[in-house]
Amino acid sequence: MHLHRLMALMLLPPAVSAVMVANSMAQSTPSEFAELSLLELFEQTIDEPDGGGTRSPWSFAYQYRFAEFDGYLDGTRSLSYQDVLWNGPGEQRTAKNFPVVPTRITQSVHTVGVGYQLDDNWQLYLSVPYVRQESDHISIVRDYDSFLIESHGIGDTSVSASYSWNDTAEHNWQFSFGVTLPTGSIDEEGDTPRAPGDQQLPYTMQLGSGTYDIPLELSYQHSGLQNFDLRLAANIRTGRNDRNYRLGNNYTLSGRYQFDLSPTVKPFAGLNLQYSESIHGQDDDLLVNAPFPYPASITNPDLYGGTKVNVRLGLLWQVSQDYRLNIEAGKPVYQDLNGPQPKEQWRSAIQISRSL
Repeated sequence: MHLHRLMALMLLPPAVSAVMVANSMAQSTPSEFAELSLLELFEQTIDEPDGGGTRSPWSFAYQYRFAEFDGYLDGTRSLSYQDVLWNGPGEQRTAKNFPVVPTRITQSVHTVGVGYQLDDNWQLYLSVPYVRQESDHISIVRDYDSFLIESHGIGDTSVSASYSWNDTAEHNWQFSFGVTLPTGSIDEEGDTPRAPGDQQLPYTMQLGSGTYDIPLELSYQHSGLQNFDLRLAANIRTGRNDRNYRLGNNYTLSGRYQFDLSPTVKPFAGLNLQYSESIHGQDDDLLVNAPFPYPASITNPDLYGGTKVNVRLGLLWQVSQDYRLNIEAGKPVYQDLNGPQPKEQWRSAIQISRSL
C-alpha cells in the first residue's frame, strides 16, 4: 500500500462516520431520518469505461427522502387523536393523554455525498444532509387550537470508510464504520403553547443528535442469475449531549431482491426489520411544572422507539455508464411502538449517483 494511503487509514478512526439508514424507524427524529446506507447510496455497479480506460477514484451521490407520520399507536393498538388528547379538567389526566397532540408530521432530507476509492478494498465517504420537518398540532390551550411548528437546517455531517473483500463478479462483502459528527442543531426553538414566546422544541424537531455516534454496517451483495443483497446495520450513540440526553441506538436487518427487466433497468423489492431504543435522559426545558410534566407525547423520552417491518418497492436504472438512478417507496406492514407515538404512513426516496 502506498504511504499516503496508509497515512489516510491511520488518521481515519477519529474522523470518520458512516452514512447508514434505517429505512423505517419508529418515530424518527430528523437526525435519525438523515442516516444513510453506503450500500444503497454508493452502489458499486458502475462499469469501467470502454476501451480499457481508468475510472476516476471519485464518486458523487445526491438523495432526497420524504416521510409522513399520521395517527397513533400504543404498542400495536391504533389510537385516534381524541384518544391521545386530554380534554381538560372534566376528563381524567393520565400518563398517556396530553393537552397538546401532534397530528400530521412530515420529514424531508436532501443529502449530498462524495466518495473516494483509496484502492481495490478501501473507500472513504463524506455526506452532508439538509433536513426539514413540519408538525401540525391540536391542543386545548387558548389561542393554540391548531398550530404548526417547523425546523430546518444542516444535519449531522458524516465521514465514513468501507472495506470490501471477496469482491468478485458474483460476490461482494463490505464492512463500513465511522463516527457521526454533531453538526446539526439541538437548540431549535419555536412558538408552542408551553409558554409565551419561543421555547425549546421537542426531540422530533431537532436537526442533530448532539453526540458523536458510531454507525456500523455489514453487507453482502450477490450478482448473477439471482441478484440480491443483505444488510445488518447499527447506529450506536455515545455519551449524552449538552441537553442531558442521547437518542436511542438503532438496529436494522434488511434484504433486497432485484429483477432483471433489462441490462440497465432492475426493479427491486425489499423487506426491512428495524428496532430502535427510546431516548436516554431528558431535556428538562421541555417539561412543565405540573403533576404530569409532559405537555405532549413527543416531549416524553420514553415514548420513542419500537419495532417496525417495512416493505420497499423500487427501480434501479443505469441511465448511462456514469449515472445511476434509484427510485423507491416504502410502507410499514407492522409497527410495535413505545406509545402513544405517531405512526409512520409511508416514505419515498429518489437518488442519483455518478463517477466523476
